[in-house]
Amino acid sequence: MPSPRTEAERPEPTGRLHLPRGWAAVFQRLNTRLVMAIGSVALVGLVVSAMAINQILPGYFAEQTTDRLETAGLGTGLLMRQLATNEIANDRPGFVEAAEVRARYIVRPAIEVAAQFILPATYAVFNENGQRVALSAPDNVGALEARGLRADPVEPVRLPIVIDLPSGGKARYVLDVSQPYTSREATLAQIRSAILGAGLLALVAAVVFGIIAARRVTAPIHRLRGVAGRVAQGDLDERATASGVLEVDELSAQFNVMADRLAGTLRMLEADRDRLREFVADVSHELRTPIAALKMYTELQSDGQVDEATRAEFLGRSSEQIARLEWLSTNLLDLSRIDAGIFPLDMREGDLRDPIQAVVQALSEVALARGIGLQSFVPADPVDLRFDRERMVQLLTNLIGNALKFTPRGGAVSVRLTEGDDLATIEVQDTGAGIQADELPRIFERFYRGTNTGDARASGSGLGLAIVRSIVDMHGGEIEVASVVGDGTVFTVTLPAHGANVNETSRGGQPARNQDSVA
Repeated sequence: MPSPRTEAERPEPTGRLHLPRGWAAVFQRLNTRLVMAIGSVALVGLVVSAMAINQILPGYFAEQTTDRLETAGLGTGLLMRQLATNEIANDRPGFVEAAEVRARYIVRPAIEVAAQFILPATYAVFNENGQRVALSAPDNVGALEARGLRADPVEPVRLPIVIDLPSGGKARYVLDVSQPYTSREATLAQIRSAILGAGLLALVAAVVFGIIAARRVTAPIHRLRGVAGRVAQGDLDERATASGVLEVDELSAQFNVMADRLAGTLRMLEADRDRLREFVADVSHELRTPIAALKMYTELQSDGQVDEATRAEFLGRSSEQIARLEWLSTNLLDLSRIDAGIFPLDMREGDLRDPIQAVVQALSEVALARGIGLQSFVPADPVDLRFDRERMVQLLTNLIGNALKFTPRGGAVSVRLTEGDDLATIEVQDTGAGIQADELPRIFERFYRGTNTGDARASGSGLGLAIVRSIVDMHGGEIEVASVVGDGTVFTVTLPAHGANVNETSRGGQPARNQDSVA
């Protein structure tokens, strides 16, 4: 035989949860994960906004600035041509033909006006040979910077400008517009600040909202955990309440169902434990009487002072006590097999009249000896039913035997069989003393023999009716009792016409062929 394991060698119980501790426990909590999830959404929104500001808006503003440079360049070229046209209209064509004069009185004034009034920027004009002929920039830089404008380092814009000369020729220039003073950087800085502030505010709001939402979700779970802990500690009446969270309420409903079943099972086990104690006590009491009698008879006979007549009487009484012990042990065995669910049933189609008539005939001599009339009333046609004939004989023997035992001399016992559409009914009626109303609910309990301690009740074991009810239940039927003190008692057994869904076993332990076998 292997040696028992030590405490250190014993395997850890299956199903045990290894719960984390420390920071790992903090980050695995549901409320922490909810707050992190909601905060992550706000953080992602903030990062996406920052990327949009740094990647999209600068390019967009740069394109706008380039468009303004081109517009300013076109306006400057138009101004240069307009000045040349004015000089020609004032009969000064020679004035316009001279390159130096054009540079001084047409080109330079045009870019100075553009630098001050069209677009504050740096304007440079180059002739056909690439030589710079004029340069102009805003002279009010301080005022521009005070307005928040700064020189924008965008790519310069080059535009060709053609001036028609009076001689029919053309003066060609290239206008270079660069370093415009714009509010692009200031605007971007304001947008960045606004987005950053809004993002931080949204992040804080998301965290606060996440904490509130997490508490609303986890608080019912914490309450359910507390209820489960109290149930685990033995408070079987504790139940979860509604929380307003659908999923948690569904979980709570399932938990309550589980708790109800657990409480019912434990109470049933407690009741079975109490019944088992009573059962053991009753069995001990029932066995004590025949054993004591057998012991007394044996001791008296062992003295050798008993005559033959007394010895014969003792042997007869000993045989009665042995028969009682045998009957008691057989019935106890049947009840234990019924409780264990291994009581065999041999369900077959048959005529229910047959076991009734057999039992009535078998007990007719007992009825005759006691001076009691015993009659059976059965239909003329067969009453076909699925039943276990041996158990049905046992059921009828107990019911009719009880009726004969509790019926005084001169009384009557009748057995009546009737057939309905879907059921058959057996009535066993006697004209005995009857049963007290307060005893009727308990007559099917084991070893219960009522408060009447007369000879009839004292001679029984209190197991017959318990076996009767078990056999009726195994056939899927019902049993009822009605009694009037002084008028007699009627036991009514109702059986389904097609038998019950029971575990049917043939004699010898093998499943019966062509029989329904349902556990």
